[in-house]
Amino acid sequence: MDFEKYVTAEARDEAKCYMYKRADGSAKLGEIFLRDEKSIEKTFGWIIFTVLLAADRATKFLAVSYLSEAVAQESVRFFSLSLYRNQGISFSLLGGFPAASLTASILGITVLGWLCLKNELFRSSKGVLFLWAGALGNFIDRLLYGYVIDWFYVGVYINLADIWLCAGCLMIFHRCVKA
Repeated sequence: MDFEKYVTAEARDEAKCYMYKRADGSAKLGEIFLRDEKSIEKTFGWIIFTVLLAADRATKFLAVSYLSEAVAQESVRFFSLSLYRNQGISFSLLGGFPAASLTASILGITVLGWLCLKNELFRSSKGVLFLWAGALGNFIDRLLYGYVIDWFYVGVYINLADIWLCAGCLMIFHRCVKA
């Protein structure tokens, strides 16, 4: 059966056509379906984003619930798990200026949104999911508490959102170099 006549040219351009044939080689129109790959990709992207953001929020909740406050950085080993309320931005920059930190966060999210709208290569990278999860994870902290909850010390205090931001940047950089 020639299923192409049942599928519009527009649908053929935007989706892959699949036809399941019976053992005898025949097929009915009801057995033909279209699967829009872009909608599946978007759904998968939302799932990844949600899992990343939820992991960040959950680890911050656990940090506040179970970790002790950070002691002075000089006495801390290179690696430790302790609660640090970061009023600055990355690496505690602008620590004494909470309004500047909030402004920098808003500016960063605005630039990220603009890049997603204007640049297809940037938008289509899986790294952008990591960037959004990291940026929103820390932004939520700033809005709720006025600081970011960091809990992982590796020379500087970080959290999963910071790791997502770094991973997203690396993924996008790799994609741009590859392209």
